[in-house]
Amino acid sequence: MENRVNRCPGCKRINCNGCGIFQKLNTNKQIRVQFPEGFSADPGKGLGISFDVGTTTLAGMLWDLKEGSLLDAETGANPQAAFGADVISRIQAAMESTDKLEKMQELVVRKLDEMAAGMMGRLSKQEYTGNIARKKVQKVTIVGNTAMCEILMGIRPEGLFQAPFMPDYKESFYRKGEQLGFQFLKDADMIILPPIGGYVGADALAVNCYVNWKTQGDKVLAVDIGTNGEILLLCGEKRYACSAAAGPALEGGAVSQGMRAAEGAVDMISIGGRFPMQDIVCRVIGGGNPLGICGSGLVDGLALLYRSGVLDQTGYMRDAKEAKEAGVPERICRRIETIDDRRRILLTDESHPVYLQADDVRALQLSVSAIRSGIEILLEKAGIQADALDKIYLAGAFGCYISIESGIAIGLFPDVPREKMVQAGNLAGTGAAMALLSRKVLKNAEEESGRLVHVELAKEDSFKERFFKHMNFPFM
Repeated sequence: MENRVNRCPGCKRINCNGCGIFQKLNTNKQIRVQFPEGFSADPGKGLGISFDVGTTTLAGMLWDLKEGSLLDAETGANPQAAFGADVISRIQAAMESTDKLEKMQELVVRKLDEMAAGMMGRLSKQEYTGNIARKKVQKVTIVGNTAMCEILMGIRPEGLFQAPFMPDYKESFYRKGEQLGFQFLKDADMIILPPIGGYVGADALAVNCYVNWKTQGDKVLAVDIGTNGEILLLCGEKRYACSAAAGPALEGGAVSQGMRAAEGAVDMISIGGRFPMQDIVCRVIGGGNPLGICGSGLVDGLALLYRSGVLDQTGYMRDAKEAKEAGVPERICRRIETIDDRRRILLTDESHPVYLQADDVRALQLSVSAIRSGIEILLEKAGIQADALDKIYLAGAFGCYISIESGIAIGLFPDVPREKMVQAGNLAGTGAAMALLSRKVLKNAEEESGRLVHVELAKEDSFKERFFKHMNFPFM
């Protein structure tokens, strides 16, 4: 069964790096799906689709419900971006008028319909599928943050608009596709999974579907880093979840030359050469000229600049003279500029310059501290230390590509043995697929949504103290 689930429909190999749908899965939003050991799908009829509806990116996977096998995958941009790049902007727009809410719902429904039609269209052209392509999509599971799910349902997100920030729906939402405005998927049974709390949505619950299957009594932390960093802690009967307002900096937003992990983005930074001739070396996605820097490159950059002495423990960026006195290699010192009292460092070559500014460092520190403080609060709730954890799952595209060593160096993650840290990919998408393929997983997810304790960080007495503490980098 597990071989069938992971077999590539293009070349029929169980492990495939390039052809068929796995090429589509290896994107910002998705990587290849790997179910936890022991998971098996219920034999069903027809086809099914699992959707992960993100604020920026939409991802869908088409499944043969009889075999539990993956047939196709698709990703696309969320067209609601016209109403704002972040969740808060979308909530505000939805609250302004019924017309805007209806338009946002229409846009995302139409896009999901198009993605479903595209996957089915490609399937019909593949000879080996036989009569599979003539089957209809019978069932669809959808996960996403609470705001995206509510807008998709046409619900006015009143509870998310002001404190105490409560979701406007609590249980799984079952409807026929046509009731939500779908055309291509009008006959499909739609299941939108429930949230855990206000800003801890169905996507976090889907991560829990995977992690909960894997735990078997272990002490497990799962961190899905995005604009809102969702954090889950499973520790026996103690089960906690929180949302850390990390902001867009770690995804390349709110940074002077930040960008998504696309062609032209600096995604890895290291030091090359031997002392005293060491210098900064950047890797660019696609191998061409650099256009900006994405999240994994930003984390590498922070760690490198801190280790080399360009940044001190507080995040202060030294000028060229101060850096030289601190023992920073000469070539790196030459990269530091001060213009109108604003400091920056050149990461690439001057012909295609990409800079990291002192203000960028501060924005990144805010994000890092929010995530790390959330982790510490949940550990405090459970009464355990980080070194007592059996596993730390880093979820999402960011978690998959980030350097663990760099993350630890800047204090984003606790310093635990590296074998405990697992870069697990898009667990929200995997969890959505598990809920589609298994009635047991779906039922368990619905039960877990009420069992997980939602922790509101802003209400925790120790949050402010921890937040200021983790604004500084760890001692080296």
